[in-house]
Amino acid sequence: MKKMIGLIGGVVLTGTGLVLMASQAVSQVPTSAEVPSAPAGSPAGQAKAVPPAPIKEEEKPVREILASFVKSFAAGQAEPLASLFGEDAIVVDSGGNEARGKAAITEMYQGSFEENPGLKLEAEIQEIRFLTRDVARAEGRSRISTPNGDASEYSRFSALLTNRDGKWTVAEIREYPLPPEDVPSYERLKELEWMVGDWVDESGDNKVTSSIRWADNKSYLIRTHQVVIKEARAASGTMFIGWDPASGQIKSWLFDSEGGHGEGYWTQTDENTWVVKAQGVLRDGRPTSATQIHTLINKDAAKTSSIDRIIGGQLAPDIIDIVMVRKPPRPDVSTPVGKPAAAPGSK
Repeated sequence: MKKMIGLIGGVVLTGTGLVLMASQAVSQVPTSAEVPSAPAGSPAGQAKAVPPAPIKEEEKPVREILASFVKSFAAGQAEPLASLFGEDAIVVDSGGNEARGKAAITEMYQGSFEENPGLKLEAEIQEIRFLTRDVARAEGRSRISTPNGDASEYSRFSALLTNRDGKWTVAEIREYPLPPEDVPSYERLKELEWMVGDWVDESGDNKVTSSIRWADNKSYLIRTHQVVIKEARAASGTMFIGWDPASGQIKSWLFDSEGGHGEGYWTQTDENTWVVKAQGVLRDGRPTSATQIHTLINKDAAKTSSIDRIIGGQLAPDIIDIVMVRKPPRPDVSTPVGKPAAAPGSK
């Protein structure tokens, strides 16, 4: 894939761009799907909202320029994007490659959009400083990913903007690789936040329950599951899903109640589907592997299939379309049934 300059935001998606992957291990008992995130207001994984700081009046034109950049980038429109630059503007990527002048910048973005259609851009302005009344420097971070989210790259950016005759334009953008340690674990894992919550599948005599929550500081996702067959507990397990800096991928590790364990890697193939390459070993030493496909049906339901299953060198039957649904929230036991909660400030 062609090297390209992101925004404000990163040399992105080179031929060795990061592939976002997560994991699921395999045991003899089919595991349940990791399903979508708790809806807004659910206590699972919920963080307390912090109101944004008020925007200073003098910063608004600078922020509007950068917001227009993101909008044009998302639309894949090189000419409107380049129109935000001055005639002698410079863009320098993290590899030191330079595009100088509006014509060269237009050509650079046009070529990138044609070769990499549908890229997504997220940008966060962390600081705006006015060097003079008509010269501002904006600094921050950005993330660019493919349309299905299976590849992304993080960068730092520094953008110099100038005001001439009442019109702000971009004079310079320089991008720098964001050191891995500067990317919070949550940023790596937020594509999997849809899994957070409590889920159940009750098919015939079988019942599978799954609970997924964030670890401290949102550094890992922790999933526990239990399988009951004909009212007898058959198996359970615990999975940890996190960013593996050694491989540069999202990875998970599963440990089951029988002593088996495994790991695997996920690839998001479209907005609602993840494909998992999983492998593991059973308690008796037999190796296992499978390809699992997880599809979100809606915010409260998802289905999973496990195909190409091999246990101990023998092909095992596929498991198709196991549906998990979200459990309803637990009632608030702090308020007795039938008795309304006291209004704030009442005695």
